[in-house]
Amino acid sequence: MPKALKSRAGLGDTLRRFSTPKPTRKTAFVVPRAEDNSPTPERMAKPDYEWQGKKRIKLSTVNALHMAGDIDGAAVTAAQWWICDYVFAHHGYLDILSDVLPTDYVKGDVHTFAISRGHAAERIGMIRDRLGLCAHVRLEMLLARELSFSAMAEALVPEKAAHGRRIISGQCALVLEQLSDAYAVVRREARGDVQTQKALVLGPSA
Repeated sequence: MPKALKSRAGLGDTLRRFSTPKPTRKTAFVVPRAEDNSPTPERMAKPDYEWQGKKRIKLSTVNALHMAGDIDGAAVTAAQWWICDYVFAHHGYLDILSDVLPTDYVKGDVHTFAISRGHAAERIGMIRDRLGLCAHVRLEMLLARELSFSAMAEALVPEKAAHGRRIISGQCALVLEQLSDAYAVVRREARGDVQTQKALVLGPSA
């Protein structure tokens, strides 16, 4: 069995080897480039984009009408109600929760979901019946398809190309102003129907 080393021979070389910094290779610093998240040319060619000067940008037509003073805040709120009901009724999803749910909140199930979706579809139908099919078509183009006024004018009044955008803008402003009052009436009628059904089920004492 070999004897244990008792001398400090070679210790200096070991210390120098570990204490001497190793040479490092210098790498070139690459300046990070910002990713181009702008829409593709194909996306900008769609009818929900419009030329403003030399730029082609996506327009929020409702906000454009509001900023121009053509509609008030109640009409903007009614437009948000309508598109939420429309998307929920046609596609089955709704994303409007912005506040924390209360502690006594009772989670729904597939049945309450279907009932709520049916109520949304009913409100859309009542709005269509109250304002008319022409107004409903303009709401779909304006809010659901998010078309620009120029694209709407090309589809609805192609023979009036020179003033089509201005005509459609005025029509949409009028429809949105009517939508605010129509929603108030529809919600009032819906609450009345619920109370009537409740009275029929539970009796006069309810």
